[in-house]
Amino acid sequence: RDQQLSGNSNNNTSRNGGWNQYDNNRSNIAKENEKTVESFKIVLPDDDVVIVNKRPYLDAFLSKVSQRSESHVFTAALEVYASPVLDTLDPTDTIFSHRFYRERCALNEEMGVYVKDLGGVLPFGTATTVQRTQARQQKPIIYNEKRMVLIDNNPLSFLANPKNGILVSNFYDDAKDTSLKSVLTLLDELDDVEDVRPVLDDLFGLTNALKDIVEQQQRQQQQ
Repeated sequence: RDQQLSGNSNNNTSRNGGWNQYDNNRSNIAKENEKTVESFKIVLPDDDVVIVNKRPYLDAFLSKVSQRSESHVFTAALEVYASPVLDTLDPTDTIFSHRFYRERCALNEEMGVYVKDLGGVLPFGTATTVQRTQARQQKPIIYNEKRMVLIDNNPLSFLANPKNGILVSNFYDDAKDTSLKSVLTLLDELDDVEDVRPVLDDLFGLTNALKDIVEQQQRQQQQ
């Protein structure tokens, strides 16, 4: 089955141009016409209360991709925060085959960022509940880089797999955001593609953009 990873990155980075964001539609939206986004709150172990805004179309998106593809979540957030968020989004534990948190990211010390290396997690998998453990035993993850995509809002998350990346814009509270609908349309277009990497690399240009960023960082360190 095709593999789908959705990620939300906590890396603090600057977006030095060169890549394309998919459906970044926050500009030119009249504030008076904006609706309120759906949200929920979680309580962390230290009793802090966090309000989480849901990107429009999120529930429908997760339902559709999990029905058609093997879906995982890969986040640079700490498990203590991300786990209750995912429990709310997937209360029956049927959407995400596996959950990968910050400890499964690869720290790129040169860039100072957490990188989501698909090859470092998918051949093995990490189940966080008994149900996911049993599912993995019944059907091991097959690592097929030609048919994988990683969806993320931070371009540096793609350093290990730039040709598998689908870059989306940041989300805060824009009720008119249609990014997930656009991503779903793109996934439909990729259904019959034998190797998604040249298509995505041509669309987002992440390989060259990230190469430029790394080289720029190296030059700055040498000065």
